[in-house]
Amino acid sequence: MSSWDSAECCAVDNLDSMPVAGRNDTDVTLIWQNLTITPVRKLSSGVQLPVLNDISGTLLPGTLVALMGPSGAGKTTLMSALAFRMSDNMTTVGDIHVNGCPIGPYMYNISGYIYQDELLPESITVQEHLQLMANLKLGKRVSADRKRAMIADILSKTGLERCASTKIANATGIGKTLSGGEKKRLAFAVELLSKPKFLFCDEPTTGLDSYSARQLVEMMKLLTRCGTTVLCSIHQPAEKLLYEFDSLILLTGGRTGFIGTPNEAVQFLRLQGLECEDGYNKADFLVKVLSSPTDGNAKGNQFTTAAICPQTICNNYAASEAARRQEAFISAELYRTAVEGRDKAFHKQLTKDRGRCWFYTLYWLMYRHMLQSHRNPNLQYFKIVQRIGIAILVGLCFSDAIELSQRGVQAMQGVIFLIVSENTFLPMYAALSMFPESFPLFQREKKANLYGTVQFYVSSILSISPFVLLETCAFILIVYFLANLRPTLLGLAVTVAISVLVMNVSIACGCFFSTLFPTVASAMSYLVPFDYILMITSGIFIKIWSMPTYLRWMPFISWMMFASEAISIAQWDGVKNIECSNIIPSICLHNGEQVLDQYSFSSQHLRTDIVALVGQYFIYHVLAMLCLARRVSRH
Repeated sequence: MSSWDSAECCAVDNLDSMPVAGRNDTDVTLIWQNLTITPVRKLSSGVQLPVLNDISGTLLPGTLVALMGPSGAGKTTLMSALAFRMSDNMTTVGDIHVNGCPIGPYMYNISGYIYQDELLPESITVQEHLQLMANLKLGKRVSADRKRAMIADILSKTGLERCASTKIANATGIGKTLSGGEKKRLAFAVELLSKPKFLFCDEPTTGLDSYSARQLVEMMKLLTRCGTTVLCSIHQPAEKLLYEFDSLILLTGGRTGFIGTPNEAVQFLRLQGLECEDGYNKADFLVKVLSSPTDGNAKGNQFTTAAICPQTICNNYAASEAARRQEAFISAELYRTAVEGRDKAFHKQLTKDRGRCWFYTLYWLMYRHMLQSHRNPNLQYFKIVQRIGIAILVGLCFSDAIELSQRGVQAMQGVIFLIVSENTFLPMYAALSMFPESFPLFQREKKANLYGTVQFYVSSILSISPFVLLETCAFILIVYFLANLRPTLLGLAVTVAISVLVMNVSIACGCFFSTLFPTVASAMSYLVPFDYILMITSGIFIKIWSMPTYLRWMPFISWMMFASEAISIAQWDGVKNIECSNIIPSICLHNGEQVLDQYSFSSQHLRTDIVALVGQYFIYHVLAMLCLARRVSRH
């Protein structure tokens, strides 16, 4: 793996020249001072225990820093806070500054975050994923040719060139996909697209073999030569890897155990009476002494020590020369900021327009959704085949029943109910899984400020619209002609249009329930009772205005009632003569107006029905977007 030349290392968004003595113009330093982070929720005892407790430190430009400590030490919380990706259920006290500028949303533009678990889209290739992310991250400010050159260079440098055409994952389980190490390198490749000033990596070597872990560390080391500061939480690395890091930050119990080079850390613990025996992994030694009180006489210890607890180590560090160096550097940074005013210059540059167009981002999100739908037949194409099969069955069953007679009236209303219900229940239940399945990836990309909630939601809906239109039209056309429904252009047009509207309203309602409830199972349990309201008030089973007064509000939330009325109008309006042979005259329906009245319908309501369906479409979608926004803000 070759090192990057200086031209390639420059960020796409070069910072304006900032006159800082003795420092490169593009150097960026991060400091945190007296940082305390506490969960919002209280324990049963009523006491709030901080995850991080009054810690301070620095990240210098172009350094590779390891963040180590036992489980629960606060490593991930610290990285999230420094990367400005802290969840809302934590309260933060203290200061975090980048070149003197208080930390803020600009961190999304100058930093990358690699999570321990990779969440990557299925059914698209490595090359396509990098292309999509390049367009989402860089927008229009970088030309297409430049993006292609960047992608080719990153593929080469991350060793992903040979699997550029390999799918990341495959829902069908057929065909070659990326290995765990390749997925981890792809996560790095995505972050390299924007050439970040800071890269935060949450245990990137976990689950990898020693060779793959070393490759990743080498990749991070090369990245620091370009001026990027890499902070990497790491769990029990090999000893050789430990010494690849320029600096260590040791945490225990939410406090700082030490900040300095690996050799300085070992020397500092030696002064506390904690000596690592020869042949024992020093990384394991560092984590072990920070985990719990140790006893030098305990059987099986691989190091010699007097009894000492982690909190004592933290207290000794606070009084050490290493801690005083950190405090001096923080004070110098804050002084330079106050004297030179470079925080204002830095903030002015960061708040410039980043050149990302709202509709440009929407287009590429739609493109990704379309690719995934096209390559997963279980999502779309199988449903189209299924709908065609049902349409043929329904059409053939009613092929000889539709006629201008009393028998034909019942058959006509039966086929109308089947048309409306088929376009209601199947798409509504299919939509329940749309957002729960994609929510984890959406939440992560939303936190990275790649796009907004509205863009994600609108792109998801628009990307399935062609398939919705195709399967609805195929279903209606087959049923219409096989069942010999009214042979007029207006009747056909109204039936197709209303059916498309019904399916879209049903999907909108399904999306609302899927975003309102945390799981598909809970959404379905509440949706089933709602289905009964839709069916009862559809106008087919009961005359609407014969319902009790206190239940007469229900038809107004039922798009099945509006749709059944509109299609019935298309089929019966203008029909003047219906055969009444062998029927008692008092119960014979002589014309289309009487048929409509029989079901509490009126030919004057067609426009109202269409407006009601369009209104419900937008109402359910707006409610779904609000629920999705609320849900992502709570995580």
